[in-house]
Amino acid sequence: MGPTFRDPGMTMQAAMQAVSIGQSSKADVLAALGPATVVPFDSGYEVWVYRRNPRKSEAGQAEFVVLFAPSGIVKKMRIRPAGR
Repeated sequence: MGPTFRDPGMTMQAAMQAVSIGQSSKADVLAALGPATVVPFDSGYEVWVYRRNPRKSEAGQAEFVVLFAPSGIVKKMRIRPAGR
């Protein structure tokens, strides 16, 4: 299981609207969404993962995934629906 959003009422769509590709920094995302599960890569890229429903099994959780470039700015993001 991983972290949920700082605001327990936040939806995946609201999280996606709170983050801007090419503009949002790690500090911006942390302030808007709260702490995440962080996966760093040797290349300098970093993935942050938020899970929506921590009470379900991992397979049943939706995820909001943010990819940061080595510069610390959001490069990509996506919602992975539950059950995938």
